[in-house]
Amino acid sequence: MSADVLPGDLSKRERQVVEIIIRLGRATARDVEHQLAEAPTYSAVRSILRILVAKGVIVKRLDAGRDWYAPRVAPAAARMGVIRGLVKNFFGDSAGEAACALLGQKNLRLTAAEADRLIKFIEEARKS
Repeated sequence: MSADVLPGDLSKRERQVVEIIIRLGRATARDVEHQLAEAPTYSAVRSILRILVAKGVIVKRLDAGRDWYAPRVAPAAARMGVIRGLVKNFFGDSAGEAACALLGQKNLRLTAAEADRLIKFIEEARKS
């Protein structure tokens, strides 16, 4: 996601389209149309893509005569932007509250590597 555009600056449909493009890595308007639940018309999908390009959230490239859309930033950076917005908007900017909500789910399973990684992050956060 562009540094200038926050998840809250996008409509629900725009966020859905961005999520599809991030998941696929790159996509055509047809790809997006097929992935959208209750998809609007093809021309409406193209309009949403045009808006997202104008907002700087995605980029459009011509390849083999087709328009391809891709995230403007790396998927990992886009995910971090979404997570930051989620933590700010739903958890009062508290990473601890967000982590507790996620980890407090019933039937949650972590691999040993995931648990070790979380413990490492918690220990680092305590030091700072």
